[in-house]
Amino acid sequence: MFERILFPTDFSVPSMKVLDYIPALQEAGTREVVLVHVIDQKDVTLIASGGQGFLGTVSDQETDTQRRLREEIQHKIIDTRRALEKQGVRVIVRTPVGSPGKEIVAAADAEGASLIVIGSHGRSNIRDRLLGTVSEYVVKNAHQPVLVVKRDTVAGK
Repeated sequence: MFERILFPTDFSVPSMKVLDYIPALQEAGTREVVLVHVIDQKDVTLIASGGQGFLGTVSDQETDTQRRLREEIQHKIIDTRRALEKQGVRVIVRTPVGSPGKEIVAAADAEGASLIVIGSHGRSNIRDRLLGTVSEYVVKNAHQPVLVVKRDTVAGK
């Protein structure tokens, strides 16, 4: 039923909880995972500007910062891909640049995903919101079913 799922991640702990659900999804027919990491356009703009205010505007810093960000993302993608493949699923990786919610919905349509599996909170991890802003956007705008994996909740946190 859910042969191809879309797994968007910002590599935060809540978003990576999706990995715990892969065995159950395989029982429901999942054979392929489209791993999506959206490079937020706002982050690209900040890095391209040299991070004015905290990094300065020297072009060497811009290039070095961009290179370090790209390498960090590549390492996280490789690690996540390996973790998925170790569980026995085929993996396709997509790294679009843009607005995360919009890019996730577009990727799900373009890849023919039968299900989107997303963490409820990412980097912002806002405590007083039911869902994170990206997952909320995806739930409201996706054309596929969306499984939202809740973050761990600990009393008092």
